[in-house]
Amino acid sequence: MATAAAASASSSLLAPAASTAPAAPNALLFPSSVPSLRAYPRLLLAFRRPAAAAVADPQGAVLEEEEVDADQRGRYDDDEDDGYEGGRGSAFTPPTRPRTGKAALPLKRDRTRSKRFLEIQKLRESKKEYDVPTAISLMKQMASAKFKESAEAHFRMNLDPKYNDQQLRATVNLPKGTGQSVKIAVLTQGEKIDEARAAGADIVGGDDLIEQIKGGFMEFDKLIASPDMMPKVAGLGKILGPRGLMPNPKAGTVSPNITQAIEEFKKGKVEYRVDKTGIVHIPFGKVDFPEEDLIANFMAVVRSVERNKPSGAKGIYWKTAYLCSSMGPSIKLNIKEMLDYGSESS
Repeated sequence: MATAAAASASSSLLAPAASTAPAAPNALLFPSSVPSLRAYPRLLLAFRRPAAAAVADPQGAVLEEEEVDADQRGRYDDDEDDGYEGGRGSAFTPPTRPRTGKAALPLKRDRTRSKRFLEIQKLRESKKEYDVPTAISLMKQMASAKFKESAEAHFRMNLDPKYNDQQLRATVNLPKGTGQSVKIAVLTQGEKIDEARAAGADIVGGDDLIEQIKGGFMEFDKLIASPDMMPKVAGLGKILGPRGLMPNPKAGTVSPNITQAIEEFKKGKVEYRVDKTGIVHIPFGKVDFPEEDLIANFMAVVRSVERNKPSGAKGIYWKTAYLCSSMGPSIKLNIKEMLDYGSESS
């Protein structure tokens, strides 16, 4: 009997509604011209629910006699040991493992540092401001790489280089040198070619050297040009500009006195400029220099940056100052003591 009742209920669900039945609101959703659309939701419910629990009305609507049995909704309630309450409570979260090694470090940037770096940075306090002699001494102690590291200065200035009156670009002569050899190329013509070779230029040429540079020749660290060669050098801007090798009068690489320009760069003349974020990066020697030589070079850099202050700089000129070696952590400087030390040493 139950089987027959189920079959009759399912067949009645598939049967279209009688044409004599009055119009119902759901007739707009399931028009009589498309019987399949009317039969599909009733057929779907017939397979999802027992036939005895679904009754079709003359208009094609399905009435539910009762809700889903409570046993079906809470069939996982008996599992009390796993902490899961049938999907109605909070989800079970397994206990997390304690972090060890680099993963346990509080600062995210330290988790990618080497063991050597993590050990040497313990020699200085990260938020403490040091005077110049102490900072130079700490920098030499923390230089533990397998090569001779460079000593670097990094200054954050109150400058916005997108304005012409706030751009900073100049050169500084380091009294104790840079500690590295510089390969210099000279673009000139006529008698100055012999002068450049006599002054110690590594590469000297004119139109032939320009053609070599266009072909990809870049075996030099500095390119010096005489003023009469600048119209020809202008065509090399796209090649030399991104590499920072384009001759410029502010950088001292365009000069009528070729001999003097070569000697200055050979002795330790360094070019610097403020980047788009307002920071100046300047190398001022090697960490194996004596402390007195590093201090002399560093203070020459400070005086040069102070002397070349742009006219558009307003308010506080110096924001922060740091020292570091090439592969070592930074050491923060006390700006007031740094400037006072520079005035005393000068």
